[in-house]
Amino acid sequence: MSTTFLTGSHLNSVLSRWPLPRLILLLLAATFLGLAADLRLEHVDAVRENKLAWTPILYSCFTTLVAAIAAWRWTPLTRRVALITFLLAAAVGIVGFYLHNRGNLLTAPLTLLHAWTDPTLEHMGGPPQNAPMTFATLGLLGALACLNRFAPATSHAH
Repeated sequence: MSTTFLTGSHLNSVLSRWPLPRLILLLLAATFLGLAADLRLEHVDAVRENKLAWTPILYSCFTTLVAAIAAWRWTPLTRRVALITFLLAAAVGIVGFYLHNRGNLLTAPLTLLHAWTDPTLEHMGGPPQNAPMTFATLGLLGALACLNRFAPATSHAH
C-alpha cells in the first residue's frame, strides 16, 4: 500500500472525481447508519410491544448497505436498486408518521403549532410525531440523487 493513499490529497482527488449525487449517497449511507443506531435506542420499548417497530431500524441498516454500494459502484443498475430502496424508505417514513400519530394526521401539525405558540405546553408522552417524516425526506433525497437526470454522461465507476 502506498503512503499516498493515506493522504488527504488522495482522498480529495478521489472525491473530486465523484459526481455530487454519488457523494450524497455516501452521506446518506452514513446518515442511515446513524439513524439505525438512534432508532434502536428510541424504539427499545416499542419493539417489545410491537414487532413492526423493527421496520425503520432494519430498513435503515438495509438502506445504509444499498447506499454505500451504490456510491462505491456508481452504475445504472446500482442507481436503480438504490432508487427503489430510497422510495421504499420514503414509504416507511410515511407509514411511520401515520402510526406515530395513531392515524390522526391533524394532530402533528396542531401540536407543532402549539409548541411554538403556547409557552405552557407540556411534552406529551408517546412517540415523536414528526420524526418519521424526516426518514421519508431522507428517502426522497436519496431517490432524487439516483435519478438519471443527475447522472453525468461519463461517470466514474471506480
